[in-house]
Amino acid sequence: MTLPHRPRDVSLPLKQAASTQHCSHLIILLAMAKALQRAVDSFRVHPAALGATVFLALVLQTYLPVRLPSARLFDFPLLVAIYIAIVRRNKILAIAICTAIGLLQDALASGLIGLFGMAKALTGYLAASASVKFELEDLFPRLGLTSSLVLIHGFTLALLHRVLLDPPPPFQFLDFAASVLVNTGFGMVLFLLLDRLRKQ
Repeated sequence: MTLPHRPRDVSLPLKQAASTQHCSHLIILLAMAKALQRAVDSFRVHPAALGATVFLALVLQTYLPVRLPSARLFDFPLLVAIYIAIVRRNKILAIAICTAIGLLQDALASGLIGLFGMAKALTGYLAASASVKFELEDLFPRLGLTSSLVLIHGFTLALLHRVLLDPPPPFQFLDFAASVLVNTGFGMVLFLLLDRLRKQ
């Protein structure tokens, strides 16, 4: 005896596809919400506080090495530029702000105008790019990023000196290594202090 043919239930695959699509939409919405929250958080630092910090960094960079020769190892504007690029999480804005900080540093120094501007523009772009891809609120991610950026900034300046200056200043490896260490260490302290200036 031949059994009657039962039609296949085609609604089950459709329900599974709809469920998968719903999950995908939910994941996208959660990712967008997280990105929006990060964008909102990035503007919790008051612009006036950042402006005052930049001004103080430039003053210290200009006058402190005159009184304390070992302070020449520090690059206070660089650390402030890195912090601004990290918290703003905007590549174009980071390039503009870091370039302006670098040019002001050039104007207050006795070297060629544009060297610090170009080096800090690159540093700001890399810092902002990293802040978009990674969470940088904890100490160790910031430590790794800051040390890398200080290293890149130093090598960029050395390369620009070699290309644009005649004769280029000699490369002092020990001073360079000490500069990376002290700026990375001081940067961690500075970032903690600047975090306290964020709007609650």
